[in-house]
Amino acid sequence: MEIFARIARMCRPHRRHFFWGLTGLVIANITRLILPLLAGSVVDTVIEQGRIERLLPLCGWIFGLTALRACMGFLRGYQMEQLSQNFTFDLRTGLYRHLQQMPYRFYDENYVGEIMSRMTGDIEGLRNLLAGGLVQLFESLIWFFGALIMLFTLNVRLAFIMLIFAPAVAVVAFIFNKKIRPCFRAVREQNAVLSTRTQENISGMRVVKAFAREEHEKQSFNAENRKVLRLHLKVTYTWSDFVPMLDFLGSLCTPALMGVGGYMVVNGQLTLGTLVAFTNYIWLITWPMRNLGGVVNMLAMASTSAEKLFYYIDLGSSIREKEQPSFPQPFAGHVVFDHVTFSYGDGIVLDDVSFEARPGSTIALMGATGSGKTSIINLMARFYDCQRGSVTIDGVNVKDMPLRALRDRIGIVMQETFLFSETLANNIAFGRPDAPLPRIDDAAGAACAQEFIQAMPLGYETIVGERGLGLSGGQKQRVAIARALLYDPTILVLDDATSAVDMETEHAIQLHFEEQFENRTTFIVAHRISSVQKADEILVLDEGRIAERGNHNDLLAKKGIYYRMYLDQYRDFAAMEGQVG
Repeated sequence: MEIFARIARMCRPHRRHFFWGLTGLVIANITRLILPLLAGSVVDTVIEQGRIERLLPLCGWIFGLTALRACMGFLRGYQMEQLSQNFTFDLRTGLYRHLQQMPYRFYDENYVGEIMSRMTGDIEGLRNLLAGGLVQLFESLIWFFGALIMLFTLNVRLAFIMLIFAPAVAVVAFIFNKKIRPCFRAVREQNAVLSTRTQENISGMRVVKAFAREEHEKQSFNAENRKVLRLHLKVTYTWSDFVPMLDFLGSLCTPALMGVGGYMVVNGQLTLGTLVAFTNYIWLITWPMRNLGGVVNMLAMASTSAEKLFYYIDLGSSIREKEQPSFPQPFAGHVVFDHVTFSYGDGIVLDDVSFEARPGSTIALMGATGSGKTSIINLMARFYDCQRGSVTIDGVNVKDMPLRALRDRIGIVMQETFLFSETLANNIAFGRPDAPLPRIDDAAGAACAQEFIQAMPLGYETIVGERGLGLSGGQKQRVAIARALLYDPTILVLDDATSAVDMETEHAIQLHFEEQFENRTTFIVAHRISSVQKADEILVLDEGRIAERGNHNDLLAKKGIYYRMYLDQYRDFAAMEGQVG
């Protein structure tokens, strides 16, 4: 009931549609409740009593009520569809905006395929509830109780006989609901798993084909799909156990009515017209009873869909802004890590890390994979929060800053290059969508992307495929670098930004970088010595700690971790120059 109460609250902005839809539904069904009385009157007054003059007026009333019912049916359907579509729009928009606010950790713990399943199948389930399910529910209630009132008005004894079966139907429906809801919940969860499997497989199809794993993926998909089949069959078996029983109990009213009602007509205790009216009303009572299984089915599906959607909505972001944030003016980019410790799960990623990056300086981060280099960037942009210590920029803790203002001053070329299925111009101008083409071209030139873009038939209007399909790894990285440079941030982050480009292109990019690095704080995360040797300070991380720090020459002189990395990359060249003994 809490779930449906919450759905009702979300419908409040569109209560006008609900009001007129409910009005049309009530009027349409009131006309349906009047029609059996008119049919009974035709039998008693026209057929039994021979008052032919009453036939035309009665037929006129029947025609008029039927026409009114049709009009109200149109009003009901139109307004309820408006309600469902507007509700769906609001829910989908609100959920998407909420997902935009969720931190990295949420996407670390939830699969994209599962989120897509919630955004499509579960939301559509709620739309079906409002568009058709509510109509079916309210119509069944009006039919049952309205017809019951009419039955008691016509003949109390016969009405009580019809109620004998109602308690049994209610008990069966209660048990049915209790058993069917867990089944639907399991179906929705497994559908989300299947969506995740499908999304991952299609996204990674090139890897699958490269390793000739098509058969393995087919078998994995088939296994998950078969689980969905088994769960759907379990729903079917549960439905088959209870719905026929509900149908049977509801259908028992008809022979009971015909037997008792016929006996009363023969003995003069009931008119034939009243029995005809009773027969129509008994259908209005038995249909909701027989259809109770379908109503329970629909409500169970909607509630299980709503549960997960509301779980996402209620799952607040762990990265929250303060009610009264502060922001340094001016924003110079003076970054300080003060005894920062950060852990993800049970493993410590950064352990008591301290360093300072003055405005306009270039800081390089090096170390083995998993040593915590990217985590430093994530903490600075506040994609995560550290457990101990503090990260400050210009003397203000990043936890005290408004997120949008903070991230608007930081431009990041991420380790995993992501391009949208858009034109190259729009990809470069993603952070500055109002940038004119000359500025886009300048940024592409600084990233050494200008040449290959202009060589394309459509140039900057070339649409790249999903995730940059159609471009090489190096080309994608250069487009990403251009995107960050056009953003013109105070703090520039290059997270392994040139790992996919050749040495010659990297050298050309670095020459452009010397100009771009002026008057901005720059962080370079890299594995190549050539990418970091001109940095003002190089931090070498080892298992979450800063093991060495200094400039290129200082670290070579220490002959520690950095020196060994240098030897690994330049041993042959150094030997030729006589630098290594």
